[in-house]
Amino acid sequence: MVVMLTEYFIFVLLILLVLAALSVFIFEDLLYVIIIFAGYSTIMSLVWQQLNSPDIAITEAAVGIGISIILITVVAKVGRRPT
Repeated sequence: MVVMLTEYFIFVLLILLVLAALSVFIFEDLLYVIIIFAGYSTIMSLVWQQLNSPDIAITEAAVGIGISIILITVVAKVGRRPT
């Protein structure tokens, strides 16, 4: 039962990853795209954690947070809409 629940949870996370990757093409606002990217990174770190790779999960979370902060700073300087 526990193995089935873990596999189901990973399957749901992978579906969310695909939806997040496809939703990047829908939005034109760059801030929304960055928020989706941060969610993608968070979900991916949960997937790594479920696959018993905590070192990769921590790295994914740290890099995702760092890049998201840098990208939000750039969007604040440049603007939210692409030209």
